Amino acid sequence: MPKPIDLDALIEDIDVECGFIFDSDGVLEESMYLDLSENFAAMSSMITTMCREIAEDFELGEIDNIILNAQSGLFVVKKVEEDRYLGVVTYDSSKLALIHRRLQSLFQETEA
Repeated sequence: MPKPIDLDALIEDIDVECGFIFDSDGVLEESMYLDLSENFAAMSSMITTMCREIAEDFELGEIDNIILNAQSGLFVVKKVEEDRYLGVVTYDSSKLALIHRRLQSLFQETEA
């Protein structure tokens, strides 16, 4: 059974614009404050698959996070479970450390 995630509370806590949960097949589980969320889930699934394969080819181990740092913001993907991911978007790149730290601590708490 998937771990419950209060997506609305998480978005408020880390102060990002939107978030969504998806699986490796690109199936959207939930989204908040995001139009066309099914499309973003599908594209994000392709990104996670490619990054997993790159990590495997370079023998880097399992992917925990994917960070897309663009000119006007960040897209961060956090692996939640074996086949489940959380994606968040912010237009403030200075929040990277806060987002990373909060997601790490949140999901370490739920694993315990």
